[in-house]
Amino acid sequence: MSVAVFSTMICIWCKSDHTTLSKEHAIPEALGCPPQLILDDVACKTCNNSFGKVDHALVKQFEIISVMLGVRRKGKRPPTIDSWSAISSEHCADGPHIYINRGPGDIAANGKKLRPARRSNGIEDAWIKPEDSKMGFSQQFGNDPLFLPSLYKIGLNLVAYNFGAETAASPQYDHVRAFVRSEKGASFLKVAMDAVPTQTATNRVSGPITKNGRAYPMFQVTLLGVTFLLDMAPDQPCLRDLRGAATMMGEKLYVFPAPKA
Repeated sequence: MSVAVFSTMICIWCKSDHTTLSKEHAIPEALGCPPQLILDDVACKTCNNSFGKVDHALVKQFEIISVMLGVRRKGKRPPTIDSWSAISSEHCADGPHIYINRGPGDIAANGKKLRPARRSNGIEDAWIKPEDSKMGFSQQFGNDPLFLPSLYKIGLNLVAYNFGAETAASPQYDHVRAFVRSEKGASFLKVAMDAVPTQTATNRVSGPITKNGRAYPMFQVTLLGVTFLLDMAPDQPCLRDLRGAATMMGEKLYVFPAPKA
């Protein structure tokens, strides 16, 4: 008599055992997740599907950059700007066409109503020089309340990738799960960002950055040329050390959220 034996795998989010887990992109697919970071042993389907808003918060921050760099979306679809009220785009045979409303009133562009560019909708200081076929604007960055949780979702995926799902699912990382899910009373985690971003379609992640005597790693994550440092510890001592060193050396290190003036 044969007996069927089913192996189980743990989901790093709900910490329940499952016989199958869904495919998880450690970096959102819409930002161009490297093939080696497509994981099949970290998240159940229910948990994976529950993070749509968290992933979108990160994708939105890079949506305009992804159009400019031609980063393909899911299914190799060309990227478009769909998440901003003052700017949009469409993909044409000769490349992306970008529409922006400098104001003062609403306009219609490519079948979509565009609001005037202003600080309240995240796009401001818009200018256009038709004679030179040039345009420019400023985009607010990192002010979405789900922006930091979206980065720490990548961080926990990297813990699982480097140390295994059992480690990522351990109580040691409950504070990260609570922060990513925006649970009441969750520890607030900050992120450091390189002060000199460079636009590139390449995404990179470091291996675990560790320090003797500290139980949690840091990770360096570069998304389309913007580099972030994630300190996975609840009290974030490595991030505190980095800020102190940058201050002493007179270097710029942006930390989200920035202190209010």
